[in-house]
Amino acid sequence: MTLSSKQVARFQSLFNHTPPDIDVLMDECYHERVLFRDPLVERRGTESLAKYLRAAYVNVTSCEFDFGEPASNAHSVMLPWSMTLEHPKLARGRSFFVEGVSLLQGQDDLIVFHRDYYDAGELLYENIPVLGRIIQWIRSRAV
Repeated sequence: MTLSSKQVARFQSLFNHTPPDIDVLMDECYHERVLFRDPLVERRGTESLAKYLRAAYVNVTSCEFDFGEPASNAHSVMLPWSMTLEHPKLARGRSFFVEGVSLLQGQDDLIVFHRDYYDAGELLYENIPVLGRIIQWIRSRAV
């Protein structure tokens, strides 16, 4: 079973607050047995996911998503996005962009599976002062 367009819109709305209201997000969007994966972590259950999201947003100055048009079938919703992030320890505190896509699967109109696909280097490694220069140098040699 897929997610309703209303539920996908609620998900988008809740993630466009800095920080998002994690309790409301868990209660209204995620199934208690959710499996969340991204390039950095895997979390099972709303308690574990809530703990991860709270920690991820602790120092975030600003985080906004520009969501594209969702594509769905009977089992999944693919939701493209561009994120503008500002964090004092990344990119010298300046805003930067990361593009990605979320794969969402539902049960009882709640998200039971959430997988984010994005370039972890673009999000994290390239925006750490010394490591970022090394990663950029390596990428320049790879082409």
